[in-house]
Amino acid sequence: MERLDVIVTTTARLLVLSMVVSLTGLGCGPGARQGSLSGGSERTSEGGEGGDDLTFPDEAEARAAPPASEEVLAAEALLAEGRPREAEQQLEAIVRATPNDLRAHLDLGLSREMQDDLEGAEAAYRAGLRVDPAFSEILNNLGALLRDTDRVADAVTMLTEAVRVRPAFASAQLNLGLALEDSGDDEGAERAYRAVIRLSPREPTSRTSLGLLLLRTNRRDQALIELRRAAPLAEGRADLAAIGGGLRRAGDPAMAVRVLAQAIEADEAPAPPGLRAEHALAEFATGQRPQAEEHLRELASSYPPAHYLLGNVLAAREAWAEAAREYEAYLRSEPRGEDASEARGRLEYVRSRAR
Repeated sequence: MERLDVIVTTTARLLVLSMVVSLTGLGCGPGARQGSLSGGSERTSEGGEGGDDLTFPDEAEARAAPPASEEVLAAEALLAEGRPREAEQQLEAIVRATPNDLRAHLDLGLSREMQDDLEGAEAAYRAGLRVDPAFSEILNNLGALLRDTDRVADAVTMLTEAVRVRPAFASAQLNLGLALEDSGDDEGAERAYRAVIRLSPREPTSRTSLGLLLLRTNRRDQALIELRRAAPLAEGRADLAAIGGGLRRAGDPAMAVRVLAQAIEADEAPAPPGLRAEHALAEFATGQRPQAEEHLRELASSYPPAHYLLGNVLAAREAWAEAAREYEAYLRSEPRGEDASEARGRLEYVRSRAR
């Protein structure tokens, strides 16, 4: 089954696209990037609302420096329209003509990320750092990219420098927390997540990540507090799914059912089967066992892990023979699956009870 507890800590490059299109100047979500530096409405940590975009407190000021030429602004408009290839061509020309234009280097990296050209994006970011090694926006973007490409130690180094240069740079603090957690430094990750919460109390991903970290390190009561606080702030499917899965495992299945239902409805695209299976498990935990069983049966025809989960549900009501069939179906489909070893042990047990 898809692990909803790691959705938040898995960087989605589509987030970069949404950030650039909205031109908010920041990303707040899995692997937050610093978007292009053009203007946009903001909602600060004090909660004052000026539009639909969320901006960490110090980032409106950052947009004004370095200043943008008319040519760079025109390229940023192309990025906002979802035309990264055309923007890239213009930005390459700008960088050739004015190689010290930091904003052009930043936007060039973003344009290439939007096209999944990570090698080219890295080259653009590193060129910008040769102009100014302390340019925090590029340090942040490059750090997030390094984490995406499994160079976690390098990512930690880059992001640590970003927050050293700008301690109140919340999206860099968030990326640093994610990278530190990847590296096994839970204490450092917790500090970074709490720094983001202080800087932007209404940003959901840091609370979600902190809650899941606390849950993983057996601090369930504290985890519940953070996940419950994160739930009303979250809107995106990834955050909602992770919060819901965490709430179920932390012992609040009723709230988990509600949050996971929100996650299912949060996007026009069909909900992934792992999310729907997690919703069924939350239903089961609240005592809605017939609904949970029905939903898992619906999933099982196209999602093999649902056979395993359904086997567990059936075994819980002592339907031994039916449970055995579900475990067998799972093992036929995924003999080396994540739950295969557990399924074999449970199959042997339910068979013994069915005799």
